[in-house]
Amino acid sequence: MFDKQYRFKGRHALRVDQLTSAFDAESKAQLFGRNIDVYTNAPLIGFLYGRTAEPDDTKNPETNQVYNQSVMGDRVIYSQEELMFNFRLIMLLDKQYEPDEDKRIDKAFRYMGDDPKDEERFDSYVRGGVDVLYEKLIEGASDPGDYINKLYEFVEEFQDRFNSEVSSDDIMQLCIKK
Repeated sequence: MFDKQYRFKGRHALRVDQLTSAFDAESKAQLFGRNIDVYTNAPLIGFLYGRTAEPDDTKNPETNQVYNQSVMGDRVIYSQEELMFNFRLIMLLDKQYEPDEDKRIDKAFRYMGDDPKDEERFDSYVRGGVDVLYEKLIEGASDPGDYINKLYEFVEEFQDRFNSEVSSDDIMQLCIKK
């Protein structure tokens, strides 16, 4: 698991291309530097936003072939530890996919990667996360100022949605909990 090339296909490939392209010709600024950066972050975004997506087969009308963007195998292997951490985290927390806590723990550790459905679930969060990132950061932006504003709004929304309810007292309670 996470030891070979990964391919984004269809509309997700197009969106990954846009997420990693320079949005400002002068400064060459990008939202993500590489496809692997999207691949490692998208599943967490997809999970946090509760978004999964089915594979897509959108084709290039000029070639009649499905769009694809690859993450080379060496990049996947180099990021294997981070990807495995993300996979385990999602398997542990996805109560909708597996309601039984003991089975979630088994999927995350004991039988990690044994069931192809688990990897498909993870991949559906990758695709859903790509959709969220595209919608939040790219869709409707036409100039560098738009991209910067959308990024700022996304970070603010993320902070409000996921971090504003956690206080330093909550963190201290977790640290001293026995």
